[in-house]
Amino acid sequence: MAKFVEIGGIIKKGLGQKIVKKFSSNSDIISLGFANGRAKDIFDIQQFGDASEAEILTIIVKEKKSNSIFDELYKFLELSNKNQGIIYKFDTINKSTF
Repeated sequence: MAKFVEIGGIIKKGLGQKIVKKFSSNSDIISLGFANGRAKDIFDIQQFGDASEAEILTIIVKEKKSNSIFDELYKFLELSNKNQGIIYKFDTINKSTF
């Protein structure tokens, strides 16, 4: 049975493509994508009244490497000192075949 983990986030617009370029060659990443959206109260600048353009990030990774990929993403986005969004990690997804 294969085990995967979803790493997701709401990030500042324009960062999704940079993440794809950086992480797409990683063999421990099963799926990587982002979509446009809007977010309130996450970013310093609100472009549309009380909301800003954002990107919704979804990454499916192998469970055994999920912590290291999460940490690498955190450092890449410089979230410890820049207000560029939030990322999170879900519980394990089990995949089986019959």
